[in-house]
Amino acid sequence: MGNILGGDLYKSLGAATVASIVFLLFRAIARRRANIIHNIPGPPSPPWLLGNLPQLFIADQYGDHEFAWQKLYGAVYRVRGCFGQNRLMVSDAAAMQFIVNSAKFDFSPVNINTIKLMHRKSLMVAKGEHHRRLRAAFNPSFSAAGVRKYQPVILKAAQEMTSQLEHSTSQLVDVSPLLATATLSAICEAVLGCTIQELDEEFVQITSGVVELGTRLNSGSILFGAIGTHLPGWVWDLGARLPTGPLSDLRKGQYLAKQIGKRLVRDKITAARQGLERNNDVFSELVTIKQSDGRPLTEEEVEDQTSLMVVAGQETTAGTLAFGLLALARHPDVQENLRHEIHSTLGGKTPASDVTYNNMPLLNAFIKEVLRLYPILALEERITLEDTSLPLAQSITTLSGQPLSQVPIQKGQIITLAIASYQRLESLWGADADEFKPSRWIEGTTYKGDAIGPYANLLAFFGGPRTCLGWRFAILEMQIIFCELVGKFSFALAEGEPARPYGSSMVAPVLATGEKGTTLHVTRVL
Repeated sequence: MGNILGGDLYKSLGAATVASIVFLLFRAIARRRANIIHNIPGPPSPPWLLGNLPQLFIADQYGDHEFAWQKLYGAVYRVRGCFGQNRLMVSDAAAMQFIVNSAKFDFSPVNINTIKLMHRKSLMVAKGEHHRRLRAAFNPSFSAAGVRKYQPVILKAAQEMTSQLEHSTSQLVDVSPLLATATLSAICEAVLGCTIQELDEEFVQITSGVVELGTRLNSGSILFGAIGTHLPGWVWDLGARLPTGPLSDLRKGQYLAKQIGKRLVRDKITAARQGLERNNDVFSELVTIKQSDGRPLTEEEVEDQTSLMVVAGQETTAGTLAFGLLALARHPDVQENLRHEIHSTLGGKTPASDVTYNNMPLLNAFIKEVLRLYPILALEERITLEDTSLPLAQSITTLSGQPLSQVPIQKGQIITLAIASYQRLESLWGADADEFKPSRWIEGTTYKGDAIGPYANLLAFFGGPRTCLGWRFAILEMQIIFCELVGKFSFALAEGEPARPYGSSMVAPVLATGEKGTTLHVTRVL
């Protein structure tokens, strides 16, 4: 029975793939002839099968080609996708703001199908009234006042990490796994109301690998992504039932998260019924507090958020922290000034209040600059749901010489939001936009146009209705962890090639070996 099922499965996948390729061939030719995107300047296209996508997604260092293309072609340009497909790269501020706030755009099919495998019924994929209901339920816990009560939990995780560093027998330390453990610990206790030890070990491994799915593309996965855009959801589900592979891992992660969520929610409901004192974690609040419509979230609605909370809250923040320490190692003057601010402000006293952290100018300028130069979510794909036009902050000129102050977009057009490029636009951030310069935030030389994202006009936490729910929590995490680390230790580059930003849609620091990591010389200073 297993062999027959496996054979049928591969036949179904193969037939769907062949049909999709034939469809793509005819579709690509027809759309290229009719679409104005074909007339927008862009880089020369390498081989027709994969187009410019290997240059975009498999560069030695993230942005090697993308940042150069932006300087050459501007904030809106055309790249070739698989099978000669025209794709639009966008980093123009007005266009970005329009896209993130408009219902005329949605996740691209390949993205939504991938997301559903791991976060099937989560806030991330919810739409309409269901999305508003979930968002309204979570908002109080992640408001400015809400995150304040999680400060002791974050501080505890940070101090456990510094204790590990204090007892390290080597000055050469890969800080990435330590940061990942600290951020996971904070999320577990603040959001789920449990410890890391209460999670399934396999689930932790799978969630850690989710970000790597977005950082380690190859030609095969690029081609699969192009074909997968046109495959129905049932084919993705079949692929996830294969015994091995990344899709199977995502499906297994979703299953394990569901079991963990069920157990946690059941325990919290039992405690509430017994009249026990309620914990301050997010899940405990969600299962007991009624919403504006008079109803609490259902048990299933809370359970279904488990994988999203862990994945979104762990590796993304850990990656930003790693890039921050790497930047300090490269800029010892900034590191020394930051350490002086930490010592003079905190005086070795912890915990400090969130007001104290917010009143540390260099600390917050440093965090903003790290988020600007090293956004973990570097690219985000959207598909146009109906014919529309993109407004532009700066007009462009087509290959035929036609000036455009807005770009007509056809239904079904794939648009890539170039978040990392937007945050390096010289027209917004200055001629030194590629430089690591925290002082730009203190001197007031940063972009001051209409707000796009929730924090410092950056898109590191995205924007619009899909703004990262826990962005305030992430900022507080960074403030506390950087103060703990930089206040007690100095960080210097290790010998050899330092870690570099690598990836495609998601970016992580990787070592010269190609493995994810951030190895630094760590020395106790306090």
